[in-house]
Amino acid sequence: MKSRLLDQTVTAALAVAGLVALSFLFFDRPAAWFAHGLKATAVFDLARLASLAAGETLIFSLVAVGLAASAVNLLGPSPKDWARDLLRICLAVCAADALTECLKFLFGRCRPVLLFNEGRYGFTWFTAASGFTSFPSGHTTRIFALCAALALRFRRLAAPLFLLAAVVGVSRVLALRHYPSDVLAGAFVGVTAACWAFELRRRGPGA
Repeated sequence: MKSRLLDQTVTAALAVAGLVALSFLFFDRPAAWFAHGLKATAVFDLARLASLAAGETLIFSLVAVGLAASAVNLLGPSPKDWARDLLRICLAVCAADALTECLKFLFGRCRPVLLFNEGRYGFTWFTAASGFTSFPSGHTTRIFALCAALALRFRRLAAPLFLLAAVVGVSRVLALRHYPSDVLAGAFVGVTAACWAFELRRRGPGA
């Protein structure tokens, strides 16, 4: 199963890389300028509000509570399955966010504000300076990691969970913080982290 997941991850990564490249070349700038045209409307305000659902403070407060609750149970005499699953959900979010921060530094992509104000577009590589951390979208990564992990645990809630994640992802473009390719990459990282976190479940209780 692990080998199969690895093959699926590599295949998906190649497909997403292709879509990201196409978006970067043909779609990102028109989408950014379209969103910029909505800045004075309620759409912009709603987008900023929707983005709060994946803010660092909220998400990592939930993760901290989840880690504490799972640790208390797992360190007790009778560990429960829910505690193991909760730990996997928290680990998925943490791993996805850590990988995204590394990718942000590696690519150093200009945020849309630099396109609007200075005409700058593209990658600067190996920088964490303000304005150059657009790729991938951190908010999108966190919400997709959380929602995908929850969907793997609660299959019947998959549709509304992924709808929530998609809304947050789109909101990052409409809030003028990211390009569509940033959101696509963040979604991939988040879902992949969730899938690998739950792969531990199939390795047995001693994993």
